[in-house]
Amino acid sequence: MTKRYSLTLTWRVLLLMFLPLWLLTGASVGIGMHYLGDQQTRKLKDDLKLVARAIRAPIGEAINQGDMDTVRHTLDAVFSLGQIYGAAVYDREGQRIAAAGIAKRDNQDNPLALHLVETGRDRDAYQRQAGRRVFSHFVPVTDTSGQITGLVEVTRKASDFSAYLERLTYWAWLAWAALGLLTLTIVLWGYRQTVGREVGRLTRVMAAVGAGQRGLRAPMNGAPEFQTIALAFNRMLDDMAGAELALAEHREQEAHLSRSLERQQRMATLGRLVSGIAHELGAPLNVIDGRARRLARFDDEPKAQRELAAIRSQVGRLTRIVRQLLDFSRSGAQFRPLPLKELLEAALLSVAEEQQGAMPNVELDVPQSQRLLADGPRLELALVNLIRNACQAPCNELAIRFEEDEHHWQLIIEDDGPGLPADTDPQTLLEPFFTTKPKGQGTGLGLAIAQNVMTDHGGELALAASAKGGLRLTLHFPKEC
Repeated sequence: MTKRYSLTLTWRVLLLMFLPLWLLTGASVGIGMHYLGDQQTRKLKDDLKLVARAIRAPIGEAINQGDMDTVRHTLDAVFSLGQIYGAAVYDREGQRIAAAGIAKRDNQDNPLALHLVETGRDRDAYQRQAGRRVFSHFVPVTDTSGQITGLVEVTRKASDFSAYLERLTYWAWLAWAALGLLTLTIVLWGYRQTVGREVGRLTRVMAAVGAGQRGLRAPMNGAPEFQTIALAFNRMLDDMAGAELALAEHREQEAHLSRSLERQQRMATLGRLVSGIAHELGAPLNVIDGRARRLARFDDEPKAQRELAAIRSQVGRLTRIVRQLLDFSRSGAQFRPLPLKELLEAALLSVAEEQQGAMPNVELDVPQSQRLLADGPRLELALVNLIRNACQAPCNELAIRFEEDEHHWQLIIEDDGPGLPADTDPQTLLEPFFTTKPKGQGTGLGLAIAQNVMTDHGGELALAASAKGGLRLTLHFPKEC
């Protein structure tokens, strides 16, 4: 594909603005010089006519008196002016009587002279004399009765008419060229100081933005036209930044949804497996516990009683694990408006019974009137697991407070326990069966159950370090709840 040549803005200004104006002034100079040439030619001809008419009377009187010396003196006086090429007096038949300068010997065959003798009117015309082109003016000479007795011819070189005009034309065109060059310099300087500088500034901003400085904007100064361009350019950059931000948010949402879907699929598969295992373990454990109770009734020996109590204790632990597995795999929530503070108080009471009174100092800051659209048993189960997790940390203070922003309600549970291990990612604590407790002291399902419950409620559970030094759990509920 051939590249199409395009003129720069500088050349466009010169070709479309400067050149037409310069040519227009040149046309004006040409027309003016033509007019001045006509005026100058007319003036010189009128001067020659005045000279001829001025000497006609004295020459006619001198001829009538036969005084040829006066005729010659008069012609010499005219020739001495320096602007006359020649002056001559002819009789009626065209024979030369007297002359000064260059003149013909006769004008017998000159149609101008013949016409003047017949009509008595002044005549003039360009003709050649002595090899030169001259301009001649003829006037009649009359006697006292008014009869034409001869004629006077005064000539001037034709070059005298053009010499002055040529000099004037030369200086006029020279001035036109100099003025054009000066105007061109001013136009180019003005263009560079205004258009060139502003375009260069915008170009530098565009280059910087293209190099990665996306926050850079064109300065809003200079001529109003360039301010309009800069404003449009800045708006385009703002729109692009907004579009990129929206695209990034959309991608983040897609990634979040993808992760959520993947986790839900994984949890669903794990839930089905866990549910099957829990059901299979439930019946044997009940049988073992029942048989241990019967044996305890028949055998009073202390050692046997201790062994049977140990068996029942381990069966009880396995039963709690099975119950947690069932809680983890449970689905099908039923939502209704519930008072949040009552759910928290019920969860605290349940944990207190488990801990047999060994509870930290609890600070509960939740409005009495706050209600949530929730599945009561499931949400209470999540709260129990979260509070139990904090009490097992261990901790001395437990703060539970309610906050809200434009889109979410937030329930924050903070403790002053040991907090998260330095090398532990908070998100890994939400994975099933992951625990930081010693072996045999936790199943790693408490936070996973709470996360599943929050997912069912359209929210999420976030973990972070607390300002109290322990763990901060934040339950984000959408305001639709």
